[in-house]
Formats: sequence, structure tokens, C-alpha cells
Amino acid sequence: MVQKDAGAITLEEIWQIPEMLDRALIPKQEIIDLTEKIIEKDIKIIHLVGNGSSLYSGYVGAYLLNQLSKIKTFAEVSPEFPHLAGSILTEEDLVIGISQSGESEMTLRSLELAKAQKSLTAALTNSKESSLAKLADTVMEIKSTEEKSVLATKTYVNTLGVLSKFSIELAYMKKKISEEAYSVAMQELKGISQVIKNSLQHFRKQIYQICKYFKFAPLCFVLGSGPDYGTAMEISLKLIEGARIFSQAYSTAEFPHGPITLADESSWILAIIPREGHRRSTILKLLEKVKTRGATITGLYSTDLMDDIELGIHVPNTNEIFQPLVNIVPAQMLTVEIALEKGIDPDKPKWLSKVSSV
Repeated sequence: MVQKDAGAITLEEIWQIPEMLDRALIPKQEIIDLTEKIIEKDIKIIHLVGNGSSLYSGYVGAYLLNQLSKIKTFAEVSPEFPHLAGSILTEEDLVIGISQSGESEMTLRSLELAKAQKSLTAALTNSKESSLAKLADTVMEIKSTEEKSVLATKTYVNTLGVLSKFSIELAYMKKKISEEAYSVAMQELKGISQVIKNSLQHFRKQIYQICKYFKFAPLCFVLGSGPDYGTAMEISLKLIEGARIFSQAYSTAEFPHGPITLADESSWILAIIPREGHRRSTILKLLEKVKTRGATITGLYSTDLMDDIELGIHVPNTNEIFQPLVNIVPAQMLTVEIALEKGIDPDKPKWLSKVSSV
């Protein structure tokens, strides 16, 4: 029997997201300092290393940095980073360790390795007093206040917010975007917290209507591409951690390369549907195919109407590069409500803690 107050902490922290995001986007001198160091040292490659939610925020950040700053950026899981890149790091690399607690063992190891190779290092963390912050050359604090739920909600969104701000600042400092484009992007980013705040009740109403359908879902495939790919991985992790649903994320065009064989009447597909363009047409074609096999489809979309989606979650439309900050919030709520339907307390997932170790 689930406790009466189960999920209350996670829901409260989801409701704090707009206020926390405002805190994260207050002008940050450390971001300016880091961009100046990148230019001074002529950094050629940026590595975003982390585990779990931190890694998936890195995937979103890599799209932003590649697209805006034009510096080659890769998101890498920190336990594998020493084997993958440890022997080729140079003074022209920047390694950013992402860890909400700042105590993730292998993320610390990655920064130690980077420093030994004389690479530039930075920490993106919620704790300025953490081991990671003390180790790094520069600290970018996400300012989420303490997160009590094991599930990362407000810290994840704030991490995306800081990575977005950093990407825009670096692009401008490197003269990859104009002053006008810089001002517009920063203004749009600043407005995301209000977009989320205005949508929270709308999100929850939609979630209440559909969550009961997934109480007995045996597995879920979460599909997305481009900047939505990192969001798909984070949604999948949330469903695993919070609702104990076996879930796997795939890039949209990768799904037909094998996994689609499992898409039948017993499976649930949660698809992040872009507003327009090739990515949209690709995922809609794929959904049409799996729908004929009886799979249950939920669309996360920002268009006005999706007649062909049985169970939809409508989100406000924003600039494509900032859409991941909005899209993740209803998915966090969905996880909580499915957990409660199943009699699970998502505040305290079984066998998990805020700082994971082997």
C-alpha cells in the first residue's frame, strides 16, 4: 500500500521548476569567465561527461554547443570516458563534468584525468562546495536549492538552462551569432520559466486523463531525434526509476533497425513529435507503421491538433533549441502519476539514492 503522501516531494519540486530556472539564469560571471578561457586557449573539442540525468542533459547540451558555437562537442558517459578519450586529451580540450551532487565517483575521475593531461576543466553542479567544484578550473552552479526526491526534476531543467545560457554566450563570444541573435536567444531563454509556469496546471490535467492507461504497461519505447534525443533518454530513465516500467530510448530513425520487432499490442510508444520539418515527417511515418501493429502511442507535441495520436500531451511551442526544457516537465509528472497508480512511491525509488556508485 502506497503511503498517503507518496510522490508529494517530487511533485512539489516539479512545481518549483519555474522559480528555480529563474535562479539558474541570473547573469553568471563564471560563464563569462569560462567562455573567455575557451577563446584564450583556443579550445577545439568540448566533452560533456556525466551519468544518468547528468549525461542526458549533456546530450541536449551537445546539440546546442555544436549548433551555436560551432565547437565540436560530445556527450560521454563518465565511466567510459577514461577508456574512450583518456589517451587523446590535450590542452585544446575542455572537459565539463556534470553532476548534481558533485560527488559522482567516475565524473570526478574524468576531471582528474583531464587535469593530468592539462585540459581545461569545468564543473556543472548544484553544490559549490562539492568535490567536483573544488577540483574543476571553473564552476557553473545550477542553483536549484536542495533536491530531496531521488528523481532529478528541477536540477535537470536547471542544468539544461545553464547549458543553454553557456552555449549562447560562447556562440556570441566566438562571433558565430550576431548581437541581435544573441539578444533574441537570451530573451527567449529567459521566458521559458514563465512558459512552464503557465503550463503546469494544463500538464497535470492532461496527465490525469491518460496515466491510468499505463498502470500495467510492461515496456515503453521513447522516441526522439535531434535535441529531443537527450530528452527521450531522460524520459526513459524517469519511467524506469520512478514508475518501474522497463523503458528504452531510441533515436527515431534507429528504431526500425531491430527494436521495431517488439512494437506490438503489448508495447507502449512515447514519441516526441517536432513541430515541423524532416524530423516531424520521419517520426509520423514511423508511428503510422507501429500503429498498425497494435502498439499504444502517446505523442508529446506542440502543434495545435494531432488527430492521429490516441493519447496526446500538448506542450507550448518554443524555439526548437529550448523545447527540451519544456518537454521534460509533463513527462516528469506522468512518471509520478503512473507510479501512484501502481502503488509506488516515486520520491524514494527502490534501491536508488541521490549519489550512485558501483
